[in-house]
Amino acid sequence: MVKVKVSMTIDDHVYNQFRQYCKNNGMKVSTKVEQLMRESLKNTSLSKFI
Repeated sequence: MVKVKVSMTIDDHVYNQFRQYCKNNGMKVSTKVEQLMRESLKNTSLSKFI
C-alpha cells in the first residue's frame, strides 16, 4: 500500500490532547487518524466513492 504525506491545520489544543491520547494508548497519531478516516468512510454514504 502506498502512503501519502498530508499537511493539515489543526487547533493546537485539540492536536496536543489527541497526541497525548495516542501516546497513552501506545499508538501513532497518523495510524489513529487513518483508522478514524476508514471508520468514517465505512459508516457514511462516502463509502460509495471508494
